[in-house]
Amino acid sequence: MNQAHSPALRAGAILVAAVLALGACGRGETSSSGGSQAPGVTDTTVKIGASYALSGPLAANGTAAMNGAKSYFDAINAAGGVKMSDGKTRKIEVVQYDDGYDPARAVQNYRKLTTQDNVFALFQTFGTAPNLAIMDSANSEKVPQLFVHSGAAVFSQDQKAKPYTVGWQPTYETEGAAYAKFLTARDQDLTVAVISQNDDLGKAFVNGFTSGIGGSKVKIVAQETYEATDPTLDSQITKLAASKADVLFSAIAIPKLTAGALSKAAELGWNPEHLLVSLVSSVDQVIKPSGLDGSHGIYSTAFVKAADDQQWAADKDVQDYIARMKTSAPGADPTVPNAAWGYGAAATLVKALQETKDITRDGLVQTVQHLTGSVPLLLPGLELHASLTGPPLDRLHVQQFKDGKWSLIE
Repeated sequence: MNQAHSPALRAGAILVAAVLALGACGRGETSSSGGSQAPGVTDTTVKIGASYALSGPLAANGTAAMNGAKSYFDAINAAGGVKMSDGKTRKIEVVQYDDGYDPARAVQNYRKLTTQDNVFALFQTFGTAPNLAIMDSANSEKVPQLFVHSGAAVFSQDQKAKPYTVGWQPTYETEGAAYAKFLTARDQDLTVAVISQNDDLGKAFVNGFTSGIGGSKVKIVAQETYEATDPTLDSQITKLAASKADVLFSAIAIPKLTAGALSKAAELGWNPEHLLVSLVSSVDQVIKPSGLDGSHGIYSTAFVKAADDQQWAADKDVQDYIARMKTSAPGADPTVPNAAWGYGAAATLVKALQETKDITRDGLVQTVQHLTGSVPLLLPGLELHASLTGPPLDRLHVQQFKDGKWSLIE
């Protein structure tokens, strides 16, 4: 799972951001020219700031993202650090605070990181609502808000207006559209039942899917929503099963609920093809607990190699990732998608630091906006393609679960 986006949180985020922006009026730019004079940069270190949900209902996911990033940064530091354009090699110092997925606390953390800790850039702030709460201030104060841990399109779709904020992973709309393309390519009549989280997260998945199937032979015949606090989805799945749809598009963000939904459908004798979003594609957390073997068709979208996927067991990137997680975060679960995404985002930041010619905040942002190439854990055929209208990762693959593992579909 990544994060929930309730209307109340969004409203709170917007209010907090407005108050913070007013309080920031009159402040000068925080970036400065000259590598050694840039905020958070010394001859030996570069200081990065982060705000995570390390407590509260999303603590497991926020902690996973933090641990994934930490494992990559620790490995870089152990090797000496990041060699930057001025010829100096710097270790990455991360200052992080817990926001509990509370926008107001995220704002407090932002203020501490930028005015007290004097960080060079923000990295991987967790979740949509906390990032919305600080986005306007980060841009007005010219503080890079990089590779936010959210697939919400708002963080990448207009970097001309908000140049200091950029996401990392493919957007939720992109995932929905990928499934639409997957189904419409069959050119046959298909009925689809949809279940989605009752917030912006769920709506984004569904909007991408709905737009993608427009004018095709694929039709939505039943639709249900759920709340993130629901103990099970039995009621919704029972209603959807009555449609006898060929396909169930599960825009569900919670692994436990996804596993339960798969099991309930089978219990009712309904065996549609299952489309799972990347948030809940874990074999250990979802597929195995569901009790299904994939014989009726279980699909997911993905952009990174999963640690619990046997097809990557001998892959060096995956082996390094698992080993580094064990070293830096003993006891942490490397199979949680958030951890792998955190690791990949950290690798992307290191790449950006290496390629930044003008070691200032503006120089870093300009580099990020033109970043291309590969980083560890990306699936075959996927690379960074930065633009001003989307995140660096704008593509993903559809994969099928069979023979106990995920297999990429051409």
